[in-house]
Amino acid sequence: MDKKSLTDELNRLRSPENLSPDDLPEPTPLEELTGEELPPFPGGVLPEALEGFLKPFSERLAVPYDVPAMTALGLASGLLAGRYKVRPDPLNPPWEEGTNLWVAVIAPTGTKKSAVLNTLARPLYELEQAFHEDFEAKRRVWELEREAWKAKKPEERGPEPEEPKPWRVVVEDATKEALVRVLQVNRGLVAVFDELKGLFASWQRVDRAADRAFWLKAYSGGYHREDRMSRETSPLREPALAVVGFVQPGPFRQIVLKALEEGEEADGLLQRFILVQGGLTAWPEKRPEVGSQAYHAYQAFMKGLWREPQAPPVVLTFDPEAQKLWYEWEDEVERELRNEDLPEAWRGYLGKRLGLTARLAGVLSVLWKEGGLISEDSLLRAISLVEWAEAHAKRVWRRARVGDVSKLVRVAAKLLERARRGTLPKELNPRWVVRQGFAGVETSKEAYKVLRALEREGWLLPVYHPRTPTWTLNPRLLTQAQA
Repeated sequence: MDKKSLTDELNRLRSPENLSPDDLPEPTPLEELTGEELPPFPGGVLPEALEGFLKPFSERLAVPYDVPAMTALGLASGLLAGRYKVRPDPLNPPWEEGTNLWVAVIAPTGTKKSAVLNTLARPLYELEQAFHEDFEAKRRVWELEREAWKAKKPEERGPEPEEPKPWRVVVEDATKEALVRVLQVNRGLVAVFDELKGLFASWQRVDRAADRAFWLKAYSGGYHREDRMSRETSPLREPALAVVGFVQPGPFRQIVLKALEEGEEADGLLQRFILVQGGLTAWPEKRPEVGSQAYHAYQAFMKGLWREPQAPPVVLTFDPEAQKLWYEWEDEVERELRNEDLPEAWRGYLGKRLGLTARLAGVLSVLWKEGGLISEDSLLRAISLVEWAEAHAKRVWRRARVGDVSKLVRVAAKLLERARRGTLPKELNPRWVVRQGFAGVETSKEAYKVLRALEREGWLLPVYHPRTPTWTLNPRLLTQAQA
């Protein structure tokens, strides 16, 4: 076969017209386009005592490493909550961030949610049980001492024996009344939920508006006082709650949509969550063994983070190299926030970016035992986590129709619009996309990545061209556009 005949045959074989309707891929709906694949969890973020267990554990379960890594980080932040603060800018000393994180894993059923959460939270529940047993023993002694004290004559009594404090680590009752009662003694806690749907739903109830306001304080810090008819409670100074939990995609999508319809997202409550896209990885033929020594190291490390919440919080600041990097990062973030093309809901998410960076840097600095000064390395780890988390957030929020937040989605919308108007050329190539100026795509290299991603999503079909990569719109989309 000569060169021309070979070319003609390739052209015929790759021509979409030769595909039957059943052979055409089903294009991803516009609101569910994901763009490029999610980036892997940044390497070297967690200390070896955590990573040495979490990596083989995730491979053993065949779940993405992101899920146990962020679950563990959220749980660790709960052990540090209320004990540390981050002061990111010495020229703005009132600005302080806590070290409590809110982590929500968006995952369907059957994705090992309970196995991950129960295993990783076990050290916290063991602490909780040990504190309860210690409290009960101390309380029995206190009751005997108090009875003996009361039996004495008033002039012989001396100071009344002090009632022991019930230390807590984990809470599962999300009502404001329960949280206030526990936080009177414990400055910081972690709320653990196998299913976050109930918590999200409670925040959207009109009769629970006070709970929603309290949770905002429990994330950002603040003063809370609650007066009751029977007795006056002491004020809470900067209560700190971390949150770790799982939620299924369907319920979460409805929660976000409802919040958007009612405008309740204006307070930024949902945008405070670090969202993690959960799921399953390919089932390996050989799975690694999860060593008991690695798990014991994980347990000991997590338990070692807790300390009594008696002293004022330790204030963490950046060392000189980290402070310089912080100001560079701040400039980048603030400039991006001023982009007028940003969807409002996504702007609300990005508005939390600097605070989240500071929180992550503080948590990681403590985990890496840096001793009060946050290093440039910890800040770099935090920035890499923020950028990784934004890729997950874009996917999750886009699927909840928050807005178009990527060039991929905007280019896809333009192609669909042209198809509806009948002005879309039959063949598309990177240079054509650049000439149209879609979504600010300025180079052929960038346009190629977008078109290639749309091919993966079933929007475009490759057609043979001897000189330049070329695609045509999936006929299924043409049918939809003309319907």
